[in-house]
Parts: sequence; structure tokens; C-alpha cells
Amino acid sequence: MRALWTVALLVVSLTTQAQSLEDVIYKKDGSVLRGTLVEQDFENGRYKIQLQGGSLFSINKDDIEKITKEMPIASTTIPSNGININIENNPNIIQSPVIHQQPAMNNGFGVTSEKSKPKSVVYIGSLGKSVMDDGGDNGYNYTGLNLAYQANASEHIALYTAINIGKLSTVTRGGVEQDVSGYSDEKYRSIELDALLSTNNYQGWQFYTGLGLFTEKYSDTESINGTNFILGMGYSWKTLQAQLRVAINNSEDYNDEYGHSTANLQLGFNFL
Repeated sequence: MRALWTVALLVVSLTTQAQSLEDVIYKKDGSVLRGTLVEQDFENGRYKIQLQGGSLFSINKDDIEKITKEMPIASTTIPSNGININIENNPNIIQSPVIHQQPAMNNGFGVTSEKSKPKSVVYIGSLGKSVMDDGGDNGYNYTGLNLAYQANASEHIALYTAINIGKLSTVTRGGVEQDVSGYSDEKYRSIELDALLSTNNYQGWQFYTGLGLFTEKYSDTESINGTNFILGMGYSWKTLQAQLRVAINNSEDYNDEYGHSTANLQLGFNFL
């Protein structure tokens, strides 16, 4: 019987406490309204609260920080207009606003900016074409100009095409460089098309490899066709790039005793 009375008293106590709670509206301007919510118009986003003094206020939901139920506090000052003002003027915020930001990175000059994503790049650079035997004792080297264009299909895949134009710069026989004055008319030209797989085609460090086709011509030969294997690395700023590319050239028309390779040092201009 005593247990039954204890439960009954607990229920009455909780009910009395719940009835003694008042509705509290914390406004974004720092003011606090305490009383009884008499209307909640969810469709129009308005709330009406009746203060203990009898005053009735209508508040737009956009002006409300939060709505709670609290025990009445004696430390609240009630001005003549009937509005309760929070003495601390520092209501707790239920949830902090989430700020979404674009990823940022250093542009190489100590300034942080949004990462650029060029759709294409135009390159101008130097050409180095080497035709040497396995021991490096005999061969030719050509130097000249490189012009190229790269279309970025995504951050990791791109198509690359280039034109190389050069002339004979050194001739090596028996490990000794020869006088090239008698070879002044020796020219080299090539066109290549490659598919590249890169760690990053956008702003920042870039490391890539690729496969493709080429056709080339020397002054005293017919056109030679073959395949390219490319390795390269570079760095891209927002509008400029610096690249080093090396290609190993293979063709059935080559003399097996000689290896063919091409190197390009390039400056690129990004188009977003």
C-alpha cells in the first residue's frame, strides 16, 4: 500500500512540475519571451505567446533562435512593456551553422586560392632528339622547337599532340664529337599523338605516363612511323605550367643497334 502511495505522489509531483514549466522563446536579437504559447501557425511560420502580464506577442519563425520549456526564473527583469529580457543576453545555440567551403590550395606563391581545372593547355618548349647506340659511342643529336596541345578529358586522362622541328646539333663517332659544319642541312621533323594517364591534370604536381603514335622524317630518309612510350612530370599553377617529357620511340624502320628517344622541356598556358 505504501508503495502505491509513493507512485501516486511521484506522478502528482511530476505532473505539477510539468504544469509549472513555461514556454520560452529566444529571439535572434537577444531578447527572451516567457509565457504560454497560444498559437503555432506552421503554415505561415508565426508563433503567438501570451506573457504572464497578459500581453500577447506574434513572432516570425525567422526571428527565433530556439523555443524551450523552462522553470520560471526569479532573476529575470520584467520591464513595463511586459517583455522578458535575458540578463546574460547569451542564449545557448542548439546547432551551429554549417559553412560549406570549396577546397583550397597553395598556388605556389604563398597565396591560397581555389584549385584551377584547365580544360586544355598550349605548350611551347625545346626539343632534344637522340639517336645513339647502346654504348653511347656513336650517334646523332638534334635540337629545336616543340609546339604541343593537350586536351584534358578529366583530372587523370588527357589527349596530347605535338610537333617537333629541329636540326642536327652533335655527331658522335667512337665516343668523340665530330665537327657538324658539314651537316648543316640535316633537319628533323615529327608529329605525335598520345593518350596520357596522370595523377593530376589540374593545378599542382603532375606525374604521368602515356602511349601513342608518331611519324618523323630526317633530311635523308623517308617518313618513319612508330609508337611512343611517354614518361613525364611537371607543376601547374593557375594559368601556367612547367613540364619535362621523355618519350622512347619504337619503329620497325629503325636500325636495331640504335636507340631513339625524345625529350621536351615545356612552358604551358592553361585555358579554363
